[in-house]
Amino acid sequence: MLLDENALTPLQQAVVTATNDRDNLTLFINGRAGTGKTTAVQQRLLHLLRAGEPAYTILVLVGDPAQRDSFSDTIRSSDIGSFAELKLVHYSQLAREMVILFWPLVARDAGFAAAFRPPTFLGYDLAQLLMWQTIQPLLDSGAFVDLRLRPQQIVSQLLDTLNRAALNNLDIFAATQRQIDTWAGEPDHVRNLMQARDAAIAFRERCLDNNLLDLSLTTATFNQHVLAHPEFSRYFSERFRHLIVDNVEEQTPAGQAFIAQLLDKTVSTTIVYDTDGGYRRFLAADPVGSADFEKVATETFVFTESFTAQDSVNALAAVVKGALQGVPVPQAVTTAQTGVISVISERYRREMVFALADELAKLVYEKGFHPRDIAIIAPYLDGAVRYSLTQALKQVGLPTNAVRRRASPREEPRVRAWLTWLALAHPDWGIFPTTFDVAEALTLSIAGLDPARAALVTQHLYRPNTLVLHDSAELTEPIADRIGVELLTLVDKIRVWLAENGGAYPLDQFIYQLFNDLLAGRDFQPEPDIAGAAVCDWLVRTASYLVESGSRLGLNTPAAIGQAFLNSINQGLISSNPPDTGDPPDPDGIVITTIYGFLLRSQAARVQVWLDTAASGWWDIPRQPLSNAFVLAQSWNPERAWTMAEEIDIRNELLARLVRGLSARCHDGIILATSDLDRRGARQDGALWRALAPVLSDPLVSSL
Repeated sequence: MLLDENALTPLQQAVVTATNDRDNLTLFINGRAGTGKTTAVQQRLLHLLRAGEPAYTILVLVGDPAQRDSFSDTIRSSDIGSFAELKLVHYSQLAREMVILFWPLVARDAGFAAAFRPPTFLGYDLAQLLMWQTIQPLLDSGAFVDLRLRPQQIVSQLLDTLNRAALNNLDIFAATQRQIDTWAGEPDHVRNLMQARDAAIAFRERCLDNNLLDLSLTTATFNQHVLAHPEFSRYFSERFRHLIVDNVEEQTPAGQAFIAQLLDKTVSTTIVYDTDGGYRRFLAADPVGSADFEKVATETFVFTESFTAQDSVNALAAVVKGALQGVPVPQAVTTAQTGVISVISERYRREMVFALADELAKLVYEKGFHPRDIAIIAPYLDGAVRYSLTQALKQVGLPTNAVRRRASPREEPRVRAWLTWLALAHPDWGIFPTTFDVAEALTLSIAGLDPARAALVTQHLYRPNTLVLHDSAELTEPIADRIGVELLTLVDKIRVWLAENGGAYPLDQFIYQLFNDLLAGRDFQPEPDIAGAAVCDWLVRTASYLVESGSRLGLNTPAAIGQAFLNSINQGLISSNPPDTGDPPDPDGIVITTIYGFLLRSQAARVQVWLDTAASGWWDIPRQPLSNAFVLAQSWNPERAWTMAEEIDIRNELLARLVRGLSARCHDGIILATSDLDRRGARQDGALWRALAPVLSDPLVSSL
């Protein structure tokens, strides 16, 4: 955002122009969200650049990758010209770049078997695949049998433990011992933790033997070897003169240690601390440790004036916090009630969604709100909720901007369909789609072939035990007539193409050719298949990464690569970049996101919808018996047991912090939307809904 310096408050102006007669100026900016802290440091960045400081000498470290856009937009809209050499990164990205840069100097000491070869970095998708390969023998021998977790959940929790350990500067053994020492449940669970340790060690050994770096090993290599190398100290001090850290409370102990090490190497360091932040605690963020930077600051600025939240919305957060902590604040109730625009309470979820769409339509069409002024915030967004919301809003003419993060690709029907054809084209891989899989694939591949006739085709032409799709000429005349000659011609066309091209291409190229040479044809899809193209693009990119890294993962044949590709997706492994098959998000549309997705965007909304307000998801924390994020935190006393009382306290603390963070990013008011029954038909009465009881006890009057 391009601002006239006269538009800044005196406090913001003081941050922008702060200087010192000597080096090592450290500014600590403290305050709630919405008080103008980030605006101040962004304008300070512009001030440095306008004063002639080369972009090359400035490092901006953000708390979450999503926050880079705000800085980029500010610079892009300014008059400073090129800023390509500005280093604007998240800590994990910086660690990866520095490991690449210093690889020849640190690889051998870090324990990699082939220091003379370049590293291969594993994204989350490939890290899951490697962990899945690692634990398969353990699962076959009965490991983790009493946890009642899906294999994908075990994989993700093992990776979480490795990542949290590295980001808290713990090794695998120390992380395991912490979880054992703090465990207060059944003693038998210790066996699971020891098995998790063995799996993590085996995974790490495979990485070291093959120069593979997941997030945890990248972080450990950077922390323990790059930072300790004298050449890094010289490189940094000669490269970077100014350091700007936004949302330091979202940094991990590893990131905070990195920042602390640099304070005496810079001309200036500016650190922004959100007093209500620390939302990335599940990703090892440490808001407790980050506050310590105030102790070493040259100058501290405390921001208190809110530019976003009204007193009524702040009062709402105060009421919720008081209820959760058992300290009611009745004097805030009346003010809090004016912060609630309306309450939508229906018996069923579907009714709630359509009632909400009507309410938002009134805000836009009758009260002058722009769709982008509104954010729908949910504790979780499964595909069904996301779809029903976008469809209901589309019916009333409102655009949407749905934010997605991780998802399981197998939940997308077209992904399953394309993988079905991949398996049928490669019978030597030994992966057997069911009759349902083939029928679904036919329905999605051939426009006009309904599920009933697709099931009929499959019933008569597909043999799952032999992976053979037979010629439609084998059908009796009555059956063929029921299906239709034109549709059967296309079924045969698929069968012939798969038979002719199964072994003709590498995995990624086969998927590309399957869609572009066959399934995207006008005879199969008269209208452009945009969703199919998105799925094809994701599958090709994912397959390409696997093909490139196959040998490092022990996949030395095309069949091994293909089997691993199919099995990993079929097992439900999560993608950090899932295919988006719906309408493209509209940047001017109503934001649809999760709580954390909204909070980490560092953006505000005039109106927030707290969706499923009575759902337990607002208060829940992930069930992770193999990876407790809280006891793995450096700030947790390892002699303190993790009991049910501790868990309830942390749930209440997190919910109060989340509500406080949301209220600080809301200008006009809140819409509460809930249903009596959840998607499974169970009655809802979650902690947030109960905490709001004082506000809901009297009629609500909209102030808009």
